[in-house]
Amino acid sequence: MASLKTIEADEVLTVRVYKRVPFQETAWANTYEVLSLSSISDIVQVKLALNQLKDIFVALEKGILDYHYIVDRVVISTYVPDGNPYDPYTFTVYTVSQYGEYITQDDQVMPLQFCTLVKRRVPFGRQGNLLYRGVVGTHNATITGGGTIISSIRISQITAALESFMNSLRSAGWRLVMASGKPQVDVNTLRIVNDLEVKKEMRFKKLNNRYFDKEREQN
Repeated sequence: MASLKTIEADEVLTVRVYKRVPFQETAWANTYEVLSLSSISDIVQVKLALNQLKDIFVALEKGILDYHYIVDRVVISTYVPDGNPYDPYTFTVYTVSQYGEYITQDDQVMPLQFCTLVKRRVPFGRQGNLLYRGVVGTHNATITGGGTIISSIRISQITAALESFMNSLRSAGWRLVMASGKPQVDVNTLRIVNDLEVKKEMRFKKLNNRYFDKEREQN
């Protein structure tokens, strides 16, 4: 496994952003993969680059997250598919502890089982999915016979936040990607994410998924 003491051009890093309910052990996370466009060999510059990368993800997640919840921490690691980076030189942890900035009218929050689906658009292969909990309030959703629909106003707000996020990544020398899911990144199947699309139909996902353990120590 590579070390985070340096960053190589075309290296893939994993970014995992944890959120939680204040004063509870309920926590969940979103996981991303990013591609570095340049090499950084100086450890001081590496720290600066990783801190900037962390700030970009915090700005996105905090900006769309309901203010009842907290962006808890960010973990950046060398590429480990669905794994835990135990080697201390392969990951870094940032404590964030910042509340979301999305204000819901009359404190009408949606249950966390209701997820907003964001499609990762890639030039070939299957389109990837990102599921966000706690980013739509009841005043921005309508329950219909066909499911729960997000209002056009809220879709526009989330879309603007995602576009700003993608632009910030590009400006900082990173690209959002989808890796192959194998023990090592396969450059032949590495897919650059061109854009992110918010779907209007919400998805219902149970709370017992992989990154939603009641005991945070299990995350």
